[in-house]
Amino acid sequence: MNSKLRTLNFFHSEYLNGGNLLRAHCRKYHNTDYYLLTSIPGIGGFLAAAILSECGDLRRFNNEKQFSSYIGVVPGIFNSGGSENNLGVTPRANAILRPYIIESAWIAIRKDPEIQAYYKKHFGKDPKCIIIKVAHKMVKRILSVIKTGKPYQINHKLVLDKQIKLPEDAENLNEILDSEV
Repeated sequence: MNSKLRTLNFFHSEYLNGGNLLRAHCRKYHNTDYYLLTSIPGIGGFLAAAILSECGDLRRFNNEKQFSSYIGVVPGIFNSGGSENNLGVTPRANAILRPYIIESAWIAIRKDPEIQAYYKKHFGKDPKCIIIKVAHKMVKRILSVIKTGKPYQINHKLVLDKQIKLPEDAENLNEILDSEV
């Protein structure tokens, strides 16, 4: 058992060391973009470094639709003849960034009053659909912060609800769904 704990500690320390090296590289070579990205609530140093290393220069995207499509937080649509079917989230996505952006959206709901208000507006629907909408909104913010070159400003006029109940706070998803009914 001790050998397994030592192995776990070793992998954990290597993970932390790799993350620190990645963040240091981004602070050195992509300083401005790195600090612009970390100004957005929900995006920390690791995610900012991952975005910069996966996407390169974000200014290459002409608009938010292109960037959202690259990340994979857009709906998949199947057209055939006169019928059109919505497939949910598109299967074409950046396999590394989409899960990170979705996880950061949960954090943004807790820290940003605008995102929290957006989440509350859609509350009662499927939590998976709501979080994709929030992630899409975050992707738009990421690109606009980089393109404008101005750090994100939190709207302090809105009040942050610190007692908001999110699906990952519950023991299981049924607990949330039961409380909604």
